[in-house]
Amino acid sequence: MVADKPPAVTDDVRRGVDGAALADRIGLDDDEIAWRKAFTGLDDDDETALADEADLFDRIADDLVDDFYDHLQRHDRTVDIMGRSTKAVDQLKRTQTQYLRGLGRGEYDRDYVEGRARIGKLHDFLDLGPEVYLGAYTRYYEGLLDALAEDVTADRGDEAAAAVDELVSRFLPMLKLLTFDQQVAMDTYIDSYAQRLQEEIDRRQELADAVTEDVEAPLSSLETTSRDVAERTDDMRAATDEQVDRMTDVSREISSVSASIEEVAATADDVRQTSEDAEALAQQGEAAADDALDTMTEIDEATDGVAADVEQLRERAADVESVTGVIDDIAEQTNLLALNASIEAARAGEAGDGFAVVADEVKALAEESREQSTRVEELVERMQEDTEETVDQLDEVSQRIGEGVERVEEAMETLQDITDAVEDAATGVQEVSSATDDQAVSAEEVAGMVDQVDDRAREIADALDDIADATDDQVQTVEEVRETVSKLS
Repeated sequence: MVADKPPAVTDDVRRGVDGAALADRIGLDDDEIAWRKAFTGLDDDDETALADEADLFDRIADDLVDDFYDHLQRHDRTVDIMGRSTKAVDQLKRTQTQYLRGLGRGEYDRDYVEGRARIGKLHDFLDLGPEVYLGAYTRYYEGLLDALAEDVTADRGDEAAAAVDELVSRFLPMLKLLTFDQQVAMDTYIDSYAQRLQEEIDRRQELADAVTEDVEAPLSSLETTSRDVAERTDDMRAATDEQVDRMTDVSREISSVSASIEEVAATADDVRQTSEDAEALAQQGEAAADDALDTMTEIDEATDGVAADVEQLRERAADVESVTGVIDDIAEQTNLLALNASIEAARAGEAGDGFAVVADEVKALAEESREQSTRVEELVERMQEDTEETVDQLDEVSQRIGEGVERVEEAMETLQDITDAVEDAATGVQEVSSATDDQAVSAEEVAGMVDQVDDRAREIADALDDIADATDDQVQTVEEVRETVSKLS
């Protein structure tokens, strides 16, 4: 009965069997072939004798092959084996006929061995074991002996024919028994090889199980650690991105503050020029302003103290809030001076008209400075929390300025007081200009530091990207190692 399994030997399989490569793998080189022929006793005389039998092989090949396959088709096992090949029985017969006729070629060299090795491999694909292969050859032994006996006894009488027939009949059982013994021996060899192979497979399986057991725990730990690192890296990356965005906003606000400072500086220059013009007009009343000048000198000293405190705050906090305080204070002072100047200009009548104009411009400047200061404070309040000490200093300065203002109001009864006020206003504007310059420098420094922080944050973000990529690669590698280890078992 033919098996239901798909054919084991197809045309593609046949084309894929390389007899030369197979012989090399088995170790059938020229030296090995020579040794086996010598051990078997197959010498040059034998090869010549076989070549002389070429006609006999040709004559009996067809009938002997028919008998051979008739024998195979009488057994279910061999029928099943033949069913595993895509070749029909007639095709198999043609192959066997060529084989029999090739026995008389007279040369049994490497080429002959490669062909036999190839046939042996195809038999292996068919699961045709040595018990079938060796057993089937008894049909060839018997057919060949009968053909030889017929040739030998031809024209030699009945007595010679009877002797040869007796020889054949006595020798064939021996040959069949020897073939049977070869089958059993070959099975024993194969069993030994299979047992050793199974032992090696078991040993390798035990080794694979041991490797799997030893590697599994470290792999699991490494995988868990790698995933934790990946998650933390993602969190750090998100925080860094947020920091970069914030620093970008701060840099933008600092740029806006710097622009405002430049506007304040330009306005301060204009006011300073106006104050200098007013001072020139009021030189004639300068002698009467000594007392007020002393008072305003105290204010100037107090203002210097404020500037020093603000400078200390700038150095400690590395931001621009101190400049905002100075601008606020000077704006308030200038506003008060402008208000007082307006009052005194009104008292002075026509002689104070020029100072009234100056007072209005100073007041407008103070208002604009205050507006600029307010805009700056909105940014500073978000960036700086520790301003308490500066506030205390400013309160003290405000108190001292208030006292100075009261003295100025008392001294403003004369034109000389107006002159002193104008001079003091000019001094105040100069301080505003200086403070503005300092503020501009501070803003530039802050902007530079913000840019450095932003650059560093971006570098950290890039580094985190590299770490994340490396961690992902590590996780992938762990998974590949785990998969490889699982294949071992």
